[in-house]
Amino acid sequence: MTLNKKTSMHDNEGIIDKSEILLNLLPTIAKHIIIDRAENNNFLKNPDDPKEHVLNWHQFGIITHTQQVLKAFKIEAPKLFAKWKVDSKINCKINGIIEGKSKSELIEIGIILHDIGKFARNFKNENGKLEHNFYGHEATSEQLIKQDEFVFKLLYEDLGYTNSQVEYIGRIAGLHFELGKSRDAARKASHGYSIEFSKSDECTKSCLDISANFIEFKEEIGILFLCDSLGKTDIRINSETDDEIALQDPFIKQILEERKLNPSLIAAIKQLPVNIAIVKRYLEIL
Repeated sequence: MTLNKKTSMHDNEGIIDKSEILLNLLPTIAKHIIIDRAENNNFLKNPDDPKEHVLNWHQFGIITHTQQVLKAFKIEAPKLFAKWKVDSKINCKINGIIEGKSKSELIEIGIILHDIGKFARNFKNENGKLEHNFYGHEATSEQLIKQDEFVFKLLYEDLGYTNSQVEYIGRIAGLHFELGKSRDAARKASHGYSIEFSKSDECTKSCLDISANFIEFKEEIGILFLCDSLGKTDIRINSETDDEIALQDPFIKQILEERKLNPSLIAAIKQLPVNIAIVKRYLEIL
């Protein structure tokens, strides 16, 4: 693929933001990846249709979700890092350089591509009905970034990233849900996956284990899980305890009804404060 006049690397005012170019190309990338089968007919035509995502955990379609994750990385997450007093360690990491490019820029590119594995979605039989699923999409996203000729050419030849930079971008996509695996430890704990769990020794151990497994990407793992969580919905509840979360049910249901959103989205809205608490704990103990 060659960048056309609309997606040229330059305009009359200077260099165009590569992340903006890539965002504009996401529908094209999606249609390249989506498997041509009857069940994907609407997906091919409308890759950002929320119905083609996971409605009970995502308010948006895949492309809009990606835009929300990028927005969280640029705006919402830095405010939380400052509030938690972990901004110095985060900035130190993302200001690092890989062959002339900041990790911050490469993280943005990784965020834009973090869910492209969902376009290669699988299907499974659920009570006689074929349902799509996105299991393992993180690894698929990384594989597509590093091995798919179309995507790699776009990054390497058209956008000018080097092999090392593309390798880093791929790992960003592949590891974006790694901290979510703390839920495995939470299921075995008496607290379950909750804000109370975030304060527990079991959570501390799980966070330390995850960071130890990916020592070179330990900060990125926290950043990515936070931004991905923030990008699932734009509805926020101000809750710092599990009891406070439970009290928000009437408010959440009213908002969902007023905005004509899927009622089951309440699960994602109520889980967001827990995810934020887990990230806070994770980053504090690094």
